[in-house]
Amino acid sequence: MKQKTSNDIIEFSLLAPRREAPSFRLGECAVNDLSVDFLAEKITGNNTEKTTVMKILADMPISAETVSYRSSIYAELRDDSELCEKLYEVFDAMRFYINDRPMQIGGASTIWEFLTRLRSLESYINSVLKIKELISGRTFRSEGLRRFAEYVSSIYTDSGFDELSQDISGIAEEFETVRSMTIGVNFNQDFYPEEVGIVSLNRFYFGEQSVLKRFIQFQRKNQVTDKDLLPFTMEIPHDSLNRAARKVGRPTPNGAAKDSPLMHNLTTIIERMLPASVSKLKRILNRYVDVSGIALAELADEFLFYLRFIELEKKLNAAGLPTCIGEPSEKDTDFHDLYNVKLAICRTLGTVSEDIVCNDISFTYDKTVQILTGPNRGGKTILTQGIGLAFLMYQCGVFVPAASASVELCTGIYTHFPVEEERTVSLGRLGEEAARFCEISRSADRGSLVLLNESFATTSHTESLYIAEDAIRYLCCLGARTVFNTHMHELAAEADIFGETEKAVCKAVSMVMENDNGRRSYKVSYKKPDGKSYAREIAYSFGITFDQLMDNLSAKDDSHVTSDNDIQNDVQAQR
Repeated sequence: MKQKTSNDIIEFSLLAPRREAPSFRLGECAVNDLSVDFLAEKITGNNTEKTTVMKILADMPISAETVSYRSSIYAELRDDSELCEKLYEVFDAMRFYINDRPMQIGGASTIWEFLTRLRSLESYINSVLKIKELISGRTFRSEGLRRFAEYVSSIYTDSGFDELSQDISGIAEEFETVRSMTIGVNFNQDFYPEEVGIVSLNRFYFGEQSVLKRFIQFQRKNQVTDKDLLPFTMEIPHDSLNRAARKVGRPTPNGAAKDSPLMHNLTTIIERMLPASVSKLKRILNRYVDVSGIALAELADEFLFYLRFIELEKKLNAAGLPTCIGEPSEKDTDFHDLYNVKLAICRTLGTVSEDIVCNDISFTYDKTVQILTGPNRGGKTILTQGIGLAFLMYQCGVFVPAASASVELCTGIYTHFPVEEERTVSLGRLGEEAARFCEISRSADRGSLVLLNESFATTSHTESLYIAEDAIRYLCCLGARTVFNTHMHELAAEADIFGETEKAVCKAVSMVMENDNGRRSYKVSYKKPDGKSYAREIAYSFGITFDQLMDNLSAKDDSHVTSDNDIQNDVQAQR
């Protein structure tokens, strides 16, 4: 039976159960509007990690199989975060010595290239042994980690790993015993190394306390003119020697220390002195030329992804915020005590002082298109963004920022938030918004999640209302789960009518961001809006209701009367 090589073993991933798992690539607008970059930056330690996490988040799985595969892995690693961290450290270390392709060993290869490949294989062997030790004796619950254990086992038992380990260990020992060499050098009339030869290869390092001790003592005793003779130290060629030589008009050959015959020929000299060992090394490395740890090393990114979200979940729990592993749903979507994870991160960092408010959000047939209204700065945008992040995190297989979640998968997330003014120069703001919504309408389907934030509000109220009404009627016909956050209270007041549109497949509902006696509560209710009450609360908070304005006027009139009386009294007093 032919023995397997490492390339015969199937590729394995902790992010998908099979190679061609379907996913949805978030667009640039969605990445920006959901602040995916912020989320990735705040949970990672550097730009490399941030890029890795962003890449995984932006490629959102859309199959129940993949979401279940990931979430079960995440839940199990969360229960043993120490194992997750240790495995990540092993895989991360592998990336420093594993190349994309194994080094090809040929006739022109130098002993340094041989030894580099040898060290790579040694590290590969040690990493596999460490991984095997970490998972030894464990019984994993999740399909993904069971397959991971089988994957490591197949590398260890089915790919000639044991033979590889013995061969590499044997040849490495031969070379590791060589610690130094004694060389003889002939100089030319300019005292430049002209010929060099190896006197011996030694199993010890040179130092003043070694074989040179007697020579140095002799030199100091008998060569009285060499008063500045220093103890033996290793010297590294430096270009400053060449600069000094050039200054006096006698540059060294080829102009660089590294190009001297001594340094240039050391490799060839060593290979001539070790013909048997070098030949054996070549044979062994050629036998394992196809062995590569790149597939294993790539798992570092996947363990990193899980590890950083496990760490974030712990921080949120420590701050008293709920988290959960979402459950799949075939029909409706329900979030209990949902909150915006970005806002929660800001709260843990101290950049937001207000407490995090949780809300219950549901998407059903009657609540497919949700028209969200409320006062300015009442939390509408935060909630809209938070819903998108909750869907994204659930489908990426990590925790959901809610006490519980039952989620029907979405086939894509599309956002329509205000953009920077420079992006609207050519079309104008309304034109740019219209173009973006047109693109969404072409791409989104019934399974999509569509998030609109103050859309079509850049023109007159009448024109905005006209465009928005048509957009909502279309969304009811499309059937995509939608949150339309708006100041146009007429839209929410007529929510029932949109669901009666010909060819509509779902209903629209009004969702109101509540105010508590003029104070922002950040709590939502499914009910009809009261636009006048919002306006009155805002007006009252700024002191511009009719009654308040009239009180100001009365106070002003009283002040004028008092002022006139004071003036008359002053005049009489002067008389």
